[in-house]
Amino acid sequence: MIFFTSPRVNLPSPLVEPLDDNNRIINLIAEITNESVEIVRHNLEEEEIRLGSKQIREFHDQGLLPHVWSEEMSEFYNNTDAFLYNLVAWNRNHIKLQMRDWIGKYLSREESSGLDILCLGDGLGIDTLYLAQAGHNVTYYDVPGYTETFARRLFEDSGLPVYIVNDIEAISKEAYDVVLCLDVLEHVSNPPSFVAEIYGYLRFGGRAIIHAPFYLVNENHLTHLKSNQKYSGRLDLFTKQGLHLVDGQLGWNPIVLRKIDQKAQLPSLWNLHLWGIQLMGLYIAITTRMWGNPFFWIIPKNK
Repeated sequence: MIFFTSPRVNLPSPLVEPLDDNNRIINLIAEITNESVEIVRHNLEEEEIRLGSKQIREFHDQGLLPHVWSEEMSEFYNNTDAFLYNLVAWNRNHIKLQMRDWIGKYLSREESSGLDILCLGDGLGIDTLYLAQAGHNVTYYDVPGYTETFARRLFEDSGLPVYIVNDIEAISKEAYDVVLCLDVLEHVSNPPSFVAEIYGYLRFGGRAIIHAPFYLVNENHLTHLKSNQKYSGRLDLFTKQGLHLVDGQLGWNPIVLRKIDQKAQLPSLWNLHLWGIQLMGLYIAITTRMWGNPFFWIIPKNK
């Protein structure tokens, strides 16, 4: 895949190191999990073939109820190392690489460097590291665990200044130009409340960059909640909390919302790109109710 960067700034590759170094990834996971290199290599190869394979296997082995929030599911998040493999494979998947590349170019158009960015629920820290490499001031948030340990190692090895927060109550209010929240909302028990928190972290005029495939509730995404599927393609999830659409990719991967005065500062009603995004949202909402996955004809079943 070829990525074209913005002429205004030299952006890093979306294939952030060490995603391009399989041996380094394997050795790092082996150190974190105390598994043998051979087992880690096998698990990672399996994950590349079918995204989520280890997570699915362990989920069923523990007899958990899929797509329904429970304390047992919360413990699963905290205790399994399956997300290490899942997130390595996802972060170098062509869909995620294109999304990361788009985000980098979008932010470079707005401000070449120096934005205060909160990466909310960033798991392995790949997006955090990418944005730090691009010259932004980045705060990483995720709960302690295997993926957070992986992220800490990446940040230490990079030598870049990344601020790490593990307690969501410790995140500063009205302190960020951008909140990046990718592939998180479909997992949480109360998306409107979570979006309200995102609003609170932003300065006035700040942007939330969101990707949330609520529609992916199937055998390959057991931790996506069925109760959240109703939010597929719905902008009112965000507008009710004071965040308004200002940009994004047509397929909602991602969308950009801004903390602004709705009447005075929204883009022109004649913005055809925004109309296209809103129409795609309508398509996503309708087809999700009818068939589940509105992008079944684009996204392979295992992605």
